[in-house]
Amino acid sequence: MDNFVRKNNTINFTSYPQKKKISHDTISYLLFDYLASIGTKTVFLVPGGGNMFLVDAAGRHPEIKCICTHNEQAAVIAAESYSRINKEVGVALVTTGPGATNSITGIAGAWLDSVPILIISGQVKRADINNEKLVRQKGPQEIDIVSMVKGITKYSKTILDPNIFLNELQKAVSISKSGRPGPCLIDIPLDIQSSELEIPNEYNESNYKEIPTQKFRIDNKLEKMMYELKKSKKPLLLMGMGVKCSDSVKLAKKLIEITNIPTAFTWPVSDILPYNHDLYVGRPGVVAKRNANITIQNSDFLLSIGARLDRIVTAFNPENFAKNAKLFCVDVDRAELQKHPKRFRTILSDAGFFIENLLEKINKVKYVNTNLRWNKKCLDLKKKYGKNIFSKKTKFSVYQVVENLSKIIPKHSIIITGSSGLSIEVFHTHFINKLGQKIIINSEGLGSMGYGFPSLLGTAFTQNQELFLFESDGSAMMNLQELQTLKTNKIKAKIFIINNSGYVSIKNTQKNYFGGRFLGVDKNSGIETSSIADLAKALKIKSYKIKNNHDFNQKVRKTLRNDEFIIYEVFVDDDEKLLPKCSAFNLGQGKMISAPLEDMSPLLDINDLQKVTTNIDDLSLQIRNNEFNN
Repeated sequence: MDNFVRKNNTINFTSYPQKKKISHDTISYLLFDYLASIGTKTVFLVPGGGNMFLVDAAGRHPEIKCICTHNEQAAVIAAESYSRINKEVGVALVTTGPGATNSITGIAGAWLDSVPILIISGQVKRADINNEKLVRQKGPQEIDIVSMVKGITKYSKTILDPNIFLNELQKAVSISKSGRPGPCLIDIPLDIQSSELEIPNEYNESNYKEIPTQKFRIDNKLEKMMYELKKSKKPLLLMGMGVKCSDSVKLAKKLIEITNIPTAFTWPVSDILPYNHDLYVGRPGVVAKRNANITIQNSDFLLSIGARLDRIVTAFNPENFAKNAKLFCVDVDRAELQKHPKRFRTILSDAGFFIENLLEKINKVKYVNTNLRWNKKCLDLKKKYGKNIFSKKTKFSVYQVVENLSKIIPKHSIIITGSSGLSIEVFHTHFINKLGQKIIINSEGLGSMGYGFPSLLGTAFTQNQELFLFESDGSAMMNLQELQTLKTNKIKAKIFIINNSGYVSIKNTQKNYFGGRFLGVDKNSGIETSSIADLAKALKIKSYKIKNNHDFNQKVRKTLRNDEFIIYEVFVDDDEKLLPKCSAFNLGQGKMISAPLEDMSPLLDINDLQKVTTNIDDLSLQIRNNEFNN
């Protein structure tokens, strides 16, 4: 322990020279010198023999902060969170073999959520690489990680020539950020890592662009869209992750305010406006506040910007999505546009480029939505159906917990959540976000558990805002070791662990579709979650157990703003349902059908539904006539 010191959460090796510029060094040092030059100065890593020169170079570079995790999956997840919050390429450094394979879940999550990260994997020396593939393995711990991640990265390559290394590095970084962002991987053999070369005093900027903006031909489509918008009586905007990917949040806010158009948001961008803003409609989808879905279906014009409109948003029925609207969909990914029904009018463009051009057009024609009756109807629906009415009075409910947190988590704070499970979905459906709050959900597409602790780790650096994590017990168990990493790095955050005794979401699935034949969902069926508060005490982390509202008021409210690391384990009802929800109905023989987007469970009386919707779907009548088995 006497050969290094810790300062500002960074391990600095005292035996290494701390020079600002080194004219001659290894390719490994060049790598981190380049990353530092473009603003990425934090690296998440697990050291190993296969990446030893890379680890050494990262540790001794004076501008690189090294954050060590206990598992490579956590390092990649942390890098993803770092990228989201800092708008830089997140970097994870892993070793060969199991280190590389452990990173795959994190890579897949970043791929589906369009987050620019760079994974640097160590590899056996070139002479030991199994190029011929005649045997399963040639070098020690060798694995062909590039082939494994080819389908979930934008670019991946094993570097075999040291002379092309810098070009390949710059290319990978540029590709990760360009067009639709995503992960890239560079695999570096040991003998390449240790190769020496001259370190430049400065680096030329990479000119690589996946889709240059001049290639977006949107003028004609923009004209047609404006024609329909000006005719519209019930216009609606829908913002998606593409807005954040293109660093266009300010432009999006400007568009909403100037046009006076009510706006819906997908979960990753639900924090663009505060929930109580008059133009904030909600977050539509299979699980949503009822008013958001009704408003989507009542609109006569919908402009979707940067949202891929997946099955969760459209309730597994894209043909019926915004069924009364002229629908325009803007996306930078041509394949995403090609999947849509023919009635969708598609526009291939980066979200930021599109909004800039749209604002120019709007200013030129002086367009503003003047239908105040429509805006009032959107607001009335939010007031009527936006309330949380699902808390149980007999037991402490996760719905009540989310309502409490909506009230007490301060403005301008950062809230990180896990990525899946009933508690997480309740949070993203019912949390009332305030002005300036940033909400980070990783792995929304993949929905992998275990994201909470490493995501908090990646968010914690370079940010001065208060940090909060909302995670569930089942998910926390999957990367529990990173609780120690948070403590080691002196992360000051408040963690809320929702303990519902296992996997309630899967428990509901087994109850609804398999007659209550439970397996692997709670203690009685083979899986038991530990008390995180008890485990925290063993790690000397302050923790509280919260079992009712009295506990919440006495323990949480009084300590929430303390400048320290605290875990609140909140014990809630283990038999709650996810509501409101577009229910799925079993047609038999493996076929399922989902309720219409606007017709959520618990079902409204058909007359009440008629009052708030433009037209009733035949499927809604069939559901009420019990023509399906739920």
